[in-house]
This record gives sequence, C-alpha cells and structure tokens, in this order.
Amino acid sequence: MRFSFPSPEACRRDQRQGFTLVELLVVIAIIGVLIGLLLPAVQSAREAARRSSCTNNLKQQGLAFHTHASAFGAFPKSRPLGKNGDEMSWCTQLLDYLEEGNLAKLYKKDEAWHSATNATAGQTQINAFVCPSAPGAPRRAAGSDAPGSVGGKAMGPSDYMVTHRVRQRFYTANGLTDPGKDLEGALSRSGDTKLAEIADGLSKTMLIHESAARPNHYLVGKDQGGLLPRPEGYGWSDPDGGAGSLDGSDASTGALNGSSGTGKCIMSCNNDSEPYSFHVGGMVSGMADGSVRFVNKEISAATFAALQTRNQADAVGSDW
Repeated sequence: MRFSFPSPEACRRDQRQGFTLVELLVVIAIIGVLIGLLLPAVQSAREAARRSSCTNNLKQQGLAFHTHASAFGAFPKSRPLGKNGDEMSWCTQLLDYLEEGNLAKLYKKDEAWHSATNATAGQTQINAFVCPSAPGAPRRAAGSDAPGSVGGKAMGPSDYMVTHRVRQRFYTANGLTDPGKDLEGALSRSGDTKLAEIADGLSKTMLIHESAARPNHYLVGKDQGGLLPRPEGYGWSDPDGGAGSLDGSDASTGALNGSSGTGKCIMSCNNDSEPYSFHVGGMVSGMADGSVRFVNKEISAATFAALQTRNQADAVGSDW
C-alpha cells in the first residue's frame, strides 16, 4: 500500500481557509462598534414613534373635548359632579367621544367613582390616556388607604391632566408679579367653560399636558418605589388623576412648593399633579383649540403661567 502526503502548497491553502483568532477578534470588534453606532439611532427612532403616538393621543382628546363642547355648549368641569353630587374625572365625560361607548355605559354616574362598579370600569386601560414613553401598564396597585373599592386594584392609568388652577405660590417662587390669588386654567373646578371664556385665545391656552407614570411616584427622573404620597392620581377615573393645580417644584429634590417655596422647576421634577414627561427635552401638550404642541423644557415660568391661565391678558413668550 502506498501512502501519499499533501504537498506544502496544499497545506498552505488549507491553512488559509479559516479565520485566525486575531481576525475573528477584529470582526467581533467591528460588529460591536457598528452596534454601538446604530443603537442610539434605533433608540431615537423608537422614541420618535412613541412621541408621535403621545401626540396623537392628545389630538384625540382635543377632538373629544370639542365634540363635547359642540354637544353641550362648553368644556366640562375639571371635576364634574355625578348625579349623587360626588366629583368625577373629566375623562368620564369624554368616553363616548373616544370610541369607548360600552365603557361609558358601564360607568355609573350616579355612584361614587370608587364604587364597586366604577372601580371595575376604572381598571380598563384606555390607549388614548397612556403615553408609550412612560413606564408601562399596569401601574402599581392602590394601597389599603385608597377610597371605596379601589384598594388593591391597579387602575387604568392616565398620563395626562388638566391644570385647573395656577397657584399663587408658583408666581412668587419664580419671581413673577403676585396675582394675589390662585388663577383658573382652561378648565374650571367650579363650572363648565364656554369657549368664549378662554379670552386669552384658544391657541394660546394649554388645555391638557403630560403628568406621566402616575400613580407610581417619580422625582427628578427616578422611580421612588411607591405610590404618590398623598395618595391620589390612581387612574383616568380618579378625579385627582385628571386634574390638579400647578405649584412648581425643586429641581434637585422635586419637593413641591409650599407657602414659602422656592422651587422653580416647571416640568419633570415631580409627577404629583405637576407636569411630567419622559420625552427628551420637554413634553407634549394639547391646546384649547385642539392643536398639539411640544413644549420646551427650558420654557420660562412667565410664558408657562401665561399658557396655563385663560383670561389674564398676559403675553405668551416665544420660548416654548
């Protein structure tokens, strides 16, 4: 039997058919660099899509508000009264106009918002009330101190609210002219709002804005691991979840302005009934004319206050 051995040229050809360890490491490094370059672009594209969805939510809500105004001659109260005299969320008044007719029939306006029936209805997630950039639903369940039948339930969230009052202390904390009292926003807690009562102009008055992630409590971008401290803001059916007052907060701690507060932060420092967004650089807001704007995080306090109030004849700056 004769044995043949491969020639040196054949051995060299065989050796060149695979990658060396160095070449493999170089390829892996190149792939890693490419992934590092592409990841921010992918994340940016995803956030752009989420922001677009959030914008669409506010367009739907704005249209629902105007449909309500066409039917009843005015925007609803920020906390409408049910047939039994208890406060409800303005969200309950728009269900029919957000293609939630079946849910509107389930919700009983002659019972408290936290009755057994309404607590069940309130657990329903309504996509128009959820911003995709905020932490996902379901949110944290209500504690045992929640009213009525809400305790222990994770309610359908709302990442949006109306500011029905700008606190006097917001003005003083930011060095603005003291109005001597709290001022009303586009919606009022005391009665319905006819469009003509928004004397500063529908396109220059903010109707809805983000106050995202509630009832989970966030301060300056950090989840505090529990519910809002008061507690309130359980979801779209909670009167405190849909409307609140603008106080302003501390940019370092998120602490709300008290009677002698000095906090000048306008948004994304405390989501306890304050403007709060998970978008980069600002928040999405719906104006009283139904349009939607992205409000710059660096907006001045004077401009923001002018946008929140409805009949103060105050000038809206260009910094938003």
